[in-house]
Amino acid sequence: MALLSIVFGVIGYLLRLHEVATVFDPISGLAARGMPVSLALIGLSVFVIACLFVMSLAMRRARDVSFAEAFGKRPFGQAMLIFLGLAVTAFSALEFLAAQELEVLELIRIVTGLTAGFFGLFLMAVLAARGTAVIIPAVLPVFWLCLWLVLSHIDQASDPVLLGYAYQLFALALLLLSFYFIAGYAFGQARPGHLMFSTSSAIYFTIITLADNWNAPQQRVLFILTITALIYHLLLTTRLHSSDRAPKPARTHSRRDEWQDATYPEQDPEWDDGVWRPEGSTPDA
Repeated sequence: MALLSIVFGVIGYLLRLHEVATVFDPISGLAARGMPVSLALIGLSVFVIACLFVMSLAMRRARDVSFAEAFGKRPFGQAMLIFLGLAVTAFSALEFLAAQELEVLELIRIVTGLTAGFFGLFLMAVLAARGTAVIIPAVLPVFWLCLWLVLSHIDQASDPVLLGYAYQLFALALLLLSFYFIAGYAFGQARPGHLMFSTSSAIYFTIITLADNWNAPQQRVLFILTITALIYHLLLTTRLHSSDRAPKPARTHSRRDEWQDATYPEQDPEWDDGVWRPEGSTPDA
């Protein structure tokens, strides 16, 4: 699923580049209606989401496992998650230092990003590698993305050109769902199909947003978050495949078997065709 999202995401990125260059008016910023490239990108997005949804339905329902069982015990993956958590923290700090004047809500978003990056993503990967509970760290990225999504909508609410920022909101919303289902493993609520669908869809829309001309620091953090979701996606995919290849446990003696044994006992060797034969006797000719 991740490969499908990346391949079609690159196609969507090229379409979005052409759309940004030809559809939007350079002075007013308004978008021309009914342009073929816009319709093609919308059609591609609907097709990709439909394919990912159907593929996610085929994901079997895994038993409820802990966060460490689902995403731990993979040294390379854990190292990548630790690095990405530090990267989110570093880029959030750079955004805070580079900003000249910040509104209160933007300051809250950046500080929340710093907290979620270090005490959420970074600490979550460290604790998962050690097999420790990650309930509080797993919740922090969800709160941060909720705040980010709300502030992005407030910032863009006055813009009448929905086509200009719709893909950014889709990417943020699907990343929020991704980390929501990732956090579900910390509470013993495994939803592999939901997680696969949300992460794959977030990857697709994030690649498209790379063609947009919007806040560069936020764009970098969004891309790093998407890479983090991709790592969780791959770790879960590896675990599900390894569990499918694992030998199935031997069949136990069920209560149904006990009932059948009591109702239909095995044939006694002294009985032959329903007639009792003492030991040593021979059947009648």
